[in-house]
Amino acid sequence: QFLYFIGGVVMSDDKEHEGLDSIKIYCRFAPVPSEETRVLNHSLIGTREGHHCVSVRDDYNGSSLDLDCELAFDGSTPQTEVHSKVTEPLIPSLLQGYNCTLLAFGQTASGKTHTMLGPQGGKYDFLQKDHNCGIVPRVVISLFEYLDRANMQADVDFSFFEIYNEVVSDLIAKATCCDGNMKSFVFRGTDKARFEREVSRVRVRSADEFLHILEATSANRQQGSTDLNQVSSRSHSIVLLRVHTGKTSATMCMADLAGSECIKKSNAQGMRRYETKNINTSLFALKQVIHALYKRKEHVPYADSMLTRTLADSLSGNAFLRILVCCTSRAEDVQETMTTLRFAKEASCVVRKAPVVNKYESLRDRHLYSSSEIETLHQERAGLLAKNEELLRSNEALKNENAVLQMQVRQLQDTNTQLINHIHAGAETYQSQVNSLQTANQQLKVQSTELQEEEQRTSEQNIYLSRKVAEVQKHMEGILQQIKAVTVENDMLRSELRQSRGTVDGLRMQMTQPHVSQHQFSQAASRQPPLPAEPQQSMHPNPQRYFHPHHDRSLLTEELGRYKDNGTTDSDLTANSSIPSLSEPLITAEQDALTARLQRLEQVLLRPSNARSQPSQPPLCVAP
Repeated sequence: QFLYFIGGVVMSDDKEHEGLDSIKIYCRFAPVPSEETRVLNHSLIGTREGHHCVSVRDDYNGSSLDLDCELAFDGSTPQTEVHSKVTEPLIPSLLQGYNCTLLAFGQTASGKTHTMLGPQGGKYDFLQKDHNCGIVPRVVISLFEYLDRANMQADVDFSFFEIYNEVVSDLIAKATCCDGNMKSFVFRGTDKARFEREVSRVRVRSADEFLHILEATSANRQQGSTDLNQVSSRSHSIVLLRVHTGKTSATMCMADLAGSECIKKSNAQGMRRYETKNINTSLFALKQVIHALYKRKEHVPYADSMLTRTLADSLSGNAFLRILVCCTSRAEDVQETMTTLRFAKEASCVVRKAPVVNKYESLRDRHLYSSSEIETLHQERAGLLAKNEELLRSNEALKNENAVLQMQVRQLQDTNTQLINHIHAGAETYQSQVNSLQTANQQLKVQSTELQEEEQRTSEQNIYLSRKVAEVQKHMEGILQQIKAVTVENDMLRSELRQSRGTVDGLRMQMTQPHVSQHQFSQAASRQPPLPAEPQQSMHPNPQRYFHPHHDRSLLTEELGRYKDNGTTDSDLTANSSIPSLSEPLITAEQDALTARLQRLEQVLLRPSNARSQPSQPPLCVAP
């Protein structure tokens, strides 16, 4: 019986329950906490086309969502009514050989564990059997009551495990209350999601025995405290009831799924944050499976999480599936509530094949099926051996190819090493060049700064020189005017020199020719042009004895007349010593003065332009 249940083949009669089946949705709202002031805007509308309708409205953004479900329960609905409407109708189908599954889905602190097990997070005295008792103990109690009323014999096996952080943990193995009645078996997945986990199985003969074991094993569940829920389930707990009658064998799966959480609201840190991530990931995988079933996709991702692997047989259609969505009544959780209802709405649209009855086979049929299966396995083994030989040959070829590839890899590694060394050397050279360029750049910046300063100084000097050039030009204009004046004066001096020479020649003639009369001398002197009225100071070294030939001409004439009045003749005049004493120095001084003045004029004319342009030198003034 053990081998048959675990590893044997269960035959199903597809003709006995033909047709289609849909997932039934039930909705339950948790009571409003006494300290809550803002309540969710929701309403439980009556029946609509044979279904109950739930309407939820988000007052913040004005969105709303309607869900048609089998039944809807508010916060005042007792546990007894929920069991009688949701799970109690499944007990006859379970005894007839149909698999049944119940999932409690919803956000954290929405009352899932309270609905499935009872208050205090499932840590509850189930033997009280009061009104707070959850669905799981009530199902077992109703099952044994039904067996007693129908006078039926059935073996009931019980397994209880949890999925914590994607790891299956056996809760019965941790308890000590059922060591003598516990057996271990391998829990296998279906063809859609193959996996094997060894969990415990306990045979129970009464409801009280089951409740005693359930109370002891519930204490081993992973629970924690968050800002949203003081007693929060941190794992998905699954209860499996296997009922074996004389003709059928069916399984009742009841899963209390951990609630989805918003980390921002729950403020989960450390391990709680890691648990929240795994919970949300597994619930998202469940939503993806429902979505794939709703879209009728060829590939359904059962293997994405341990939860979907465990529930693959129930979700694929070989079980009556009921989903009890639990929602809170707090207004601040309206987005999570609408997300839960959207999942339920999509699940309600999934249409699957109707489940079939799981029947036992007779020993003869089982033997014949086993023989054919053994033959099939032998053929498969022969094919696998042939394939293994081919794989071995391929393996040898791959080994040779691998050796070649390893040699190529070594060569590539050597080449890579050389390239790396070359790159390092180039990088060092490049770095040195960069350093040199940076140094040169700094020097160029310094030179540029110096050039800018020099340019500024040059500009200032240019401005200064421009001003000086203007001054020099102005001074040159003055010098040109002086040169013109000097030229005019030079012409006058030359004319005066010619006159002086004529006078000297006349004096010499008078001195050499004593017979020249005063009248002739006067005529010779009068033929010379007159000089300016105001002569300059004589340049003779002894001006007291100097007589200018033009200015002292009248004096000389008077002196000559006085000598003649005194009876002096020309010969006497010639022999007189006073005349030579007056005439020879006069002539010599006149010549020396004229020569000196001519030399000064030549020096002025031949002086360099830069010497004449110096502002410190006074302008040249030449006496007429």
